Amino acid sequence: MKPLLLKPIPDYTIWGSDHLSKHRNYDRKYGTWWEVSAHPYCTNKITNLPEETTLQELIDQDMEGMLGKGYTLHEMLRLAYLDTEDALSIQVHPEDEYAKKHSNDFGKYESWYIIDAKPGATLVAGTNVDDANIIKKALEDNTLEQYLQKWPVKKGDYITIPAGMLHALGKDIWAIEVGTNSNTTYRFYDYDRKDANGNSRPLHLKESFDVTNFALQPHFEEAKEETRRIGDTPFFTVDEIFATENQTITSDTHFVILTNVDEDTDIIWNGTTITLPRYDSMFVPANAKEITLQEGAHVLLSQPVKGENK
Repeated sequence: MKPLLLKPIPDYTIWGSDHLSKHRNYDRKYGTWWEVSAHPYCTNKITNLPEETTLQELIDQDMEGMLGKGYTLHEMLRLAYLDTEDALSIQVHPEDEYAKKHSNDFGKYESWYIIDAKPGATLVAGTNVDDANIIKKALEDNTLEQYLQKWPVKKGDYITIPAGMLHALGKDIWAIEVGTNSNTTYRFYDYDRKDANGNSRPLHLKESFDVTNFALQPHFEEAKEETRRIGDTPFFTVDEIFATENQTITSDTHFVILTNVDEDTDIIWNGTTITLPRYDSMFVPANAKEITLQEGAHVLLSQPVKGENK
C-alpha cells in the first residue's frame, strides 16, 4: 500500500481560533482538526486512492499490512491540530485500565509541538504541589490557578503530557498534538466559563481525582533547528527532521506518520512522487516499506512503540 494522504476533519470548539481554518479556506473558527484518526469518534477519508475509503476501513481490511505485525488499534496514533483563541479547560486523561473500565476507550498519553504562539503565550502542564487535598480545597475556594504549573512556549517547542497529569493549552497557541488512540478527556476546571447558551460546561471531578497523579511533570524540549528526537515516550516517539539532503525512512516493521510543519514538500515512494502539503499529514503503512524525504523538508516523524506494558 502506498503512503496515504488524509482529509482533515474540523471539529468546532468554543475556544477555537482561525489560523488553520483560513489556511484551508474555511470561514469558521475550528479549534480542533483531526489529522490522523482511526477512532470510533471519527476517521479520515483517504484522498489519494481511486476508491472512496477511510483509514479505519483500510486498517480493518489488513491490520498487519497497515500497522505492522503484532500491532493493533491500541498502538495506532492519533494526531490533531489545536488552534486556540482562548484557554482550554484544565483536563486530565486516564491510563488504559481506567479508560477501558469507565469510558470504553484506551488511555491517553499525548504531546504538543508548537506550530506558532503569540509572545507571552503559556500552557498548563502539571501542578506545583503534589497534595490532592490542597488541590481539592483550592477548587472549593476558587484558588486553583495559583497551583497550576505554567510553561511559556514559542514556535518549535515540544512538550510531553503523560496520562494522569493536569494540563491545558493556553490562549493564542497553535499546536499539533501527537498521542495515543483515545478520545477520553476528564474536565477538571473551566475558569467558570459559560457556553453559547450561558451554561457551564460539565466537570468530571470524581474521574479526575481518580486518575490524576499530582506529582507528574512534563518533559519539555526547547525549539532547535536541527534533526533530533524530541519525544521519547512508552507509547510513541517523535522526531523533528530538517532534511539537509534526501533522506530515506524505512517503515517495514510498523507504520509511521509524517506531519509537514513547513512548506509543501515531496515524498518519493516506489519511484513516484507524492506532494505533502503544508500542515498536512501522511500515513505510511508498514507494507509501504520505505519512503524518501526530499532535501529541504521540515517534518515531524511519529512512530508507535510496542512494549510489554501495553
